[in-house]
Amino acid sequence: MNEKILVVEDEKDIRESLVEIFNLAGYEVDSAKDGKEGYNAILEKTPDIVVCDVSMPELDGFELLGAINQRMNNEIIPPFLFLTAKVELKDIRHGMSLGADDYILKPFDHTQLLNIVRMRLDKRKKLLESQTESIESLINNSINTFNKLALPNEEGLTLIPFDEIIKCEADRAYCNFYLKSGKSILVSKSMKEFEETLLAHNFLKVHKSVIVNINFAEKYLRGKGGQLLMIDGSIVPVSIRKKEDLMRILKS
Repeated sequence: MNEKILVVEDEKDIRESLVEIFNLAGYEVDSAKDGKEGYNAILEKTPDIVVCDVSMPELDGFELLGAINQRMNNEIIPPFLFLTAKVELKDIRHGMSLGADDYILKPFDHTQLLNIVRMRLDKRKKLLESQTESIESLINNSINTFNKLALPNEEGLTLIPFDEIIKCEADRAYCNFYLKSGKSILVSKSMKEFEETLLAHNFLKVHKSVIVNINFAEKYLRGKGGQLLMIDGSIVPVSIRKKEDLMRILKS
């Protein structure tokens, strides 16, 4: 998938010129004619970088970045590259204090613009990769050291002991973890993300959409594939393919 650039510029000719430059360079491009449109586009389109004019109606470039900082205070904000016809030291300081990544003077050089955008996108990619590696390291450490499963959420990670989890059920691109406490945790990742780890901790996949903690199975109900009655009173389906594995475990 091509990297996404959002152009926020109130002058139509400049906006269209920027869109054409980035399109020809192979980027996916969206545009907004003022800061208010730019704010909504950042939240809806999630661009990889924002190329933004400083002087605009509704919200100027600095106000836009300030508003995005406030809204996305716990997230990685896309790099902001400001375009301006003049640069004063106090403006540079103000922009940098808000998190601006670079300034380019109008009229701009196309090659210089593309080089700076590429540099900022590469830096963002490394930052995201570093963040992913840190999360994966924390997840692995939580499994090996604390015998807990790390479940991602809006605040970061929740660590749940394996012996507190009754079952995990797939819900399209999400999955639900059901706990002994009666609570459930909805995770914005597919069940496949956790399958290998759960199977290594006394869990069994009894259906394409259900993985259960076999210690919490109370009764097997006969049928074509069968069903399992869990300690929380829930009944989960058992596929024909998984029935043999389940019966072997229950008998042992």
